[in-house]
Amino acid sequence: MQSSPLAIVTMRRDLSARYAATTRQWLAARNAYRRLHEQPVKNIIALREAAQRLDQLDRGRAALMRDLKALSD
Repeated sequence: MQSSPLAIVTMRRDLSARYAATTRQWLAARNAYRRLHEQPVKNIIALREAAQRLDQLDRGRAALMRDLKALSD
């Protein structure tokens, strides 16, 4: 079933907003990981959790970008 042009625009706007929010979260997670990594005495548990969060957000950003590209075609 074909979506209406208005529905497509609305979906793209929603995905764009989610991508922007995820990117802000990813940047914060990346900075947190860098700060933990640069410390002279590393908290391995916190570093691992930060890396997992960064990876999770990176995969989410990639999925949102795929969806945005699919809607632009």
